[in-house]
Amino acid sequence: MKFTGQTVLICAFVGTAQMTWGVTVPVLPVLLDDYGIAIGLLGPIVTAFAVGRVIANVPAGLALRRFPPRAYLWSMMLGLAAVTALTGLVSSPAALIGLRLVAGVFGGAAVTIGFALLVAGAPAGRRGSAMATATVVQMSAGAAGALLGGSVVGLVGPAWTFPVAAVPALVCLLVDAVRPAALYWSAPVARPAAVPGPRRYGRPGLLVALCALSFATFLVRFAGEQSLVPVLAYDSGGLTPFTLGVATAAGTVASLAAMPLIGRWVDRGARNTLLIPAGILGALALAALPLLHVPAGFTAAIVGYSLATSVIGVLPGVVTGDAYPADAAGGVIGLTRTAGDIGAAVGPIMVFAVADVAGAEAACAVLGGLFLAAAAALAVALIPRPVTVEAI
Repeated sequence: MKFTGQTVLICAFVGTAQMTWGVTVPVLPVLLDDYGIAIGLLGPIVTAFAVGRVIANVPAGLALRRFPPRAYLWSMMLGLAAVTALTGLVSSPAALIGLRLVAGVFGGAAVTIGFALLVAGAPAGRRGSAMATATVVQMSAGAAGALLGGSVVGLVGPAWTFPVAAVPALVCLLVDAVRPAALYWSAPVARPAAVPGPRRYGRPGLLVALCALSFATFLVRFAGEQSLVPVLAYDSGGLTPFTLGVATAAGTVASLAAMPLIGRWVDRGARNTLLIPAGILGALALAALPLLHVPAGFTAAIVGYSLATSVIGVLPGVVTGDAYPADAAGGVIGLTRTAGDIGAAVGPIMVFAVADVAGAEAACAVLGGLFLAAAAALAVALIPRPVTVEAI
């Protein structure tokens, strides 16, 4: 299997791991109702999964130095598939919470390992293409997951959604058993980089900037795209649930269309030339949402921030590969994903608190400002330091 095929397979491991919760989370309210469980327990059940991810991210990344990558990722994917499949069979609230916590641990570990392998295993001149491919596969998996979940619920009921959601992950394992992603399984994640030398970036603030950008992008996605934006779309944007779906799909299509070009630009060395315009575009689009009262304008803003977040999403993995040795990739990815999960947890609470106190305009301005500030912080961290005689 060539580089592109192996990259797609590793990206598919990440995408199908994420599908196990993307398919099932919307089904949980229906499942609770079928089992006669109070809907108020939905919050703790969803939170348990998020807690599992936060617990797993950093240890999973650091453990990548000690375990064979293929066996390690396989074990996490098998554990995730098994726990996900079992979830639809239990009717006890305590068991549901416990299984979602364990699924969060397995899922968070699998995604962290997958991204770390992409960063460590892709050749330096192809990292942009690898991360752009990851974005495409994730978006495609998200769309397929929504379709799969809705179809299964309608055909055989919510309980069967959980074992079905585990099937794509098992298919990835089967493909890898037949045609292994050898390039990535041999990635130097357990030993120092093969060619020591000065790093291109690597100043102390870089890791902080990467974590801040992950925090901001996850916060914008969960507090904006999945929380405040639907409220504004129906209240002042002139959209209906159907047209909001169309607008969201348009943003996804625009992002997918841009990814091959973005990947090539990044492979040619583009960093701040993409980061800064994307940060500005995303900030302006978010801040403008409450001011747009016609469907076409609101849709354009959705497409704008979707494209901006997708472009910026390519860069952190590439920068991590540029700045850190391969054996540090797991730890760095674990930290940045933990920062993102924290942003996803606090974002909805924060944005609606601001909206209640100061209005939707202020809430969207805060989202846009945070997004731009995080992009600017990484841009500053990427400016190379001059090399002095003392440093040599």
